Amino acid sequence: MRRAIIVALVATLAAGCSSAGGDYRAVDLEVEKAAVIRIDTEFSKMAQERGLAEAFATYAAPDATMMPMNQNPVLGRELIRGQFADMPQETKLLWKPFAADVAKSGDLGYTLGTYELHTKEADGRPVTRYGKYCSVWRKQADRTWKWVVDIGNASPEPK
Repeated sequence: MRRAIIVALVATLAAGCSSAGGDYRAVDLEVEKAAVIRIDTEFSKMAQERGLAEAFATYAAPDATMMPMNQNPVLGRELIRGQFADMPQETKLLWKPFAADVAKSGDLGYTLGTYELHTKEADGRPVTRYGKYCSVWRKQADRTWKWVVDIGNASPEPK
């Protein structure tokens, strides 16, 4: 009888501890890393199909911060959308993530990647510029990943 009471008590405590965190779920980090790579790849694809302003605003968290080169940080989804307002329609930014990591909690991660910017010089000549980037992603209340910080900088052409 005493043993049964101890087993019941331990089981009750274990059940209580497992639900103490509220929305606790076991996190498969490899699955989450793959999800962050996939969402970053989808983000790049949307930029090609619907334009940079729409893609950056769609995939940004409401409180996102963009860190453009040679400019002050741009805070918030609507100002980020406006960042692309004067960009010529034919400008294309293509990027590809090559690495990702996710916190053990499964709600914060980052991607690293490279990009190509296809645009025109002032005289109309086409030019391609290359660079690298880091995007920080946060899982939202609806379980989707949105970027919260995006920063990129120039690099030489890859070999």
